[in-house]
Amino acid sequence: MENPAQEIVNVAVLVTAAVNPEIQKAAVLKYYAQDAAFRHPLCKVESGPDSREAIISILQWYRILSPLLSVRVNSVTYDEERHSVFLDVSQTFHIRWSPLRPAPARLIVHLTLRPEPSPEDPSKTVYLIAEQEDFYHPEDLTALIIPPLKPLVGAALHAATFVCKVNARVFGAFGYWSVRDGEGGRGVNLQPRGEPLPPVGENEEQELQEMPRRNGEAVADKKND
Repeated sequence: MENPAQEIVNVAVLVTAAVNPEIQKAAVLKYYAQDAAFRHPLCKVESGPDSREAIISILQWYRILSPLLSVRVNSVTYDEERHSVFLDVSQTFHIRWSPLRPAPARLIVHLTLRPEPSPEDPSKTVYLIAEQEDFYHPEDLTALIIPPLKPLVGAALHAATFVCKVNARVFGAFGYWSVRDGEGGRGVNLQPRGEPLPPVGENEEQELQEMPRRNGEAVADKKND
C-alpha cells in the first residue's frame, strides 16, 4: 500500500471476502509481510519466517466455512505516525453446513504496518501489514459460532452488570472502596472542567496567576511592533 488511509478498505475486503481463492491469496502475498503475525480470539500466529503462509490458511478456512461471507468496513482510523490502522468492521458469517440463521457481528481490527521500499520503485515507500489483531465483544464472537445464543450472551452481560452494582453497594457499606467526604483528609472538590491537578507551591501558583497578564503584554508588544 502506498496510501494506507485510502487503500486499506479495499485490502480488508480482498483478504476476507474475495470472489475467488486466487485473488485472496494474491492479496495476502502482496499486502502482508512474510513474517506477519495474526491474533484472533480463536487462533494465533506468531511472527516468524513464512508465518504469512499460516495466515493464508486461516483466511482460506474462514471462507470455506462461510462461502457467503459478507464484510463491511464502517470506519477507518489511521495513525500515520505510529503506522497503525483501526477498522470498525461489520460482518455476517454463516457456517456452510449450519441450519441456523446467521447473525451480524461487529469487530475491531487493529493493523500494525511496516514501511519498506517499494519492490518496483525503491525510491517509493510501501506499507505492509506486519500484524493483525481481531477484537470481538463476547456476543459478537458467539454470533460467529452459534448465532441463536447471541441474545443469551447479551442477557448474561446485563446480569453481570447488575451483580456489579449490587456488590459495589453491599461491599461499600462494609467500608470496601467506599466514597467518603474528605477522602484521605484532602477533600475532593471537582471543578467544572474536571478533577483538579495536584496542589502547586506558592511560587508556582503566583506564576500561574501572572501568566495571563504576561501573555497579554506579549500580545500587545507584538501589535506595537
